[in-house]
Amino acid sequence: MRLLVFEFITGGGFINQPLPASLLQEGYLMRNALIDDLCTIADLNLLVLQDQRLDLNLENQAAGIEYVMMSQEEGLQTLLFRRQSEYDAVWLIAPETDGILAQWCRFFGKQGKFLYTSAHQAVEICQDKLMTTKLLQNAGIACVSSCLYDSSQAQRQGSWVIKSNDSAGCDQVYQIHSSDDWQNVVPRLLAEKSYIIQPYISGKSLSLSCLFYQRKAYFICCNEQHTHSEQQQIILSACTVNINNKNNQCYQLLCQQIATAIPQLFGYVGIDFIETETGENLILEINPRLTTSYAGINEALGVNVAELVLNLSGKPPLLNKIRSQQVLVSIDQGNADAS
Repeated sequence: MRLLVFEFITGGGFINQPLPASLLQEGYLMRNALIDDLCTIADLNLLVLQDQRLDLNLENQAAGIEYVMMSQEEGLQTLLFRRQSEYDAVWLIAPETDGILAQWCRFFGKQGKFLYTSAHQAVEICQDKLMTTKLLQNAGIACVSSCLYDSSQAQRQGSWVIKSNDSAGCDQVYQIHSSDDWQNVVPRLLAEKSYIIQPYISGKSLSLSCLFYQRKAYFICCNEQHTHSEQQQIILSACTVNINNKNNQCYQLLCQQIATAIPQLFGYVGIDFIETETGENLILEINPRLTTSYAGINEALGVNVAELVLNLSGKPPLLNKIRSQQVLVSIDQGNADAS
């Protein structure tokens, strides 16, 4: 099979504008980990899009990979129309921001290519954080309380989080604890963006890595997100993959509830949530694509998730975890260290 690997940030999605530093390193981590996993699969040839402004060390590249350098001279859609006969299926990684992920799901769907990510129907639900929250709450799944933000809510007492309703990762996510914080954050909110406001909840920032297929969910591991605040903006600096946790059965049940609520989810999905100080799990958002935690799963568990996704069929995926260790994936340095 000929598979196109298209990670939007590193693959030329911003070829006509500056590369967003906040998302570039995460894009590299996800893409390179995916390629490493795919290179171990027999009879698979990879076509990988690459922004020409980024370095590419061809000396260490495995056989069976062709890199397509994306330049400003030819638009992405034009290039992919011209070369569509060269790939059979697509593994797409893109941010939900501004509908980018859904747009490219529809694009490849019109080409008749099989997508190893969720269909655009699921993406369009998950990219709207407020819609996702309401849908999950209607299904009886506990979520962080959310509502649309407007200027009349500025200077509210208490601690709050304001985020773009379609942001990816920690992009455009702000913490507010004081009147001064409000004064610093409000001028940075973009008029053309829709924002939601949530109460700030103390607890652990965690995520679940899981597989979805035909309304069934398969829990892989739980991960801890390490964040800090810079000028009220939340920054994700690292994540610990496969944290020691005794709630695996609870997590499997939660994943299955989500699979029932959003049956269009497919393949690898990341679920962000807060574990409160009382032990309650409150969903923040669902990422219908690879997440940064993916970069540490193979080292942590000895599981090739890409191979499992490519082989999804009527039978449950065989999650044969040959080891169990924690792996710290550093976004600042772009490496993974076992611990």
